[in-house]
Amino acid sequence: MTPDFIRKFHIYEILTKTSINNCKSRQEIINTLETLYLDYHDGDKLYQGLLVSNEKTISRDVKDIESFFGVEIEHIRHKGHYMVNQSVITKTHRTVFDKMELFLASHKERQWSPYITTEESSLNTKINILGLVKAIARKVYIKINYEGWYDDDHFSEIKQATVQPLHIKEANKAWYLLVYNEDIGVKVLCLDKRISNILITDHLVEDPYYFDELIYFKDAFGILKNDIKTETIRIKVANHHFKYLESKPLHHSQTIISRPVKMNTVILDYTDKNIFGEISVTLKPNYEFLIELFKFNLWVKVIEPQWLIETIVEQHKFILQRYYPDI
Repeated sequence: MTPDFIRKFHIYEILTKTSINNCKSRQEIINTLETLYLDYHDGDKLYQGLLVSNEKTISRDVKDIESFFGVEIEHIRHKGHYMVNQSVITKTHRTVFDKMELFLASHKERQWSPYITTEESSLNTKINILGLVKAIARKVYIKINYEGWYDDDHFSEIKQATVQPLHIKEANKAWYLLVYNEDIGVKVLCLDKRISNILITDHLVEDPYYFDELIYFKDAFGILKNDIKTETIRIKVANHHFKYLESKPLHHSQTIISRPVKMNTVILDYTDKNIFGEISVTLKPNYEFLIELFKFNLWVKVIEPQWLIETIVEQHKFILQRYYPDI
């Protein structure tokens, strides 16, 4: 995250509170940013971007905000800027807005520790996310230095590459960048300390690779995409966790087959079949999916397909033997 992105985020936040009858002049925006700087900087270089020296910077930022968040910002002479269509902000950009607030809370956790506790993300704070988003939209090459680990899909063999950035995805408290060139194909790179440098060029991709996130990740779970066969998996879920999976589905393909007969029980008797409902998901049951199922402990039970049941049983047996080798 960069000081410029922090400034743009706060300008966006200021403009969401405007209307045709409540415009904000560029000087008023500058004054508000300076007040925020005094409130929050505490010697933090990340907040230096809030100190703007002229109105041209605000004008450029407003154009970037329009492009990135998909909003329309009008300017009335001698009055100022106002946001026309706050209500049509896309779900994706609303998520970015929410994540940014969480990032700021995380970044200021030590100072705000009496009031909030957050979990750390592995995102390399030197990475200009907005710059990457613009590079994806403009379809320009980036040059990237990536010190991959041995299991990074052989990308560790390539210390530096010129690639087309395709998509940014968050998964499991980490951020990933999908890239492409003819030599390496589509690769997933974690935006953590493995990336030592990203240079965004002005060179347009002559024959850009077409990438559709919905198609690419349609049957995937998490960030991994491999050659595992797509399966429909039926899972029994205990009532207390059934409510959780209703509010936060396991996968976008999740379908409720049946609800628990006993939705609310004081005692959780896992031998009582009436506390279990049933859902199904259609996906590639990869390593990440197995880890997710293990996380649910006694609360879930896979009932189809049989090979997945046997895999789970064998893995649990192996774990048991490691703790009790004499069994």
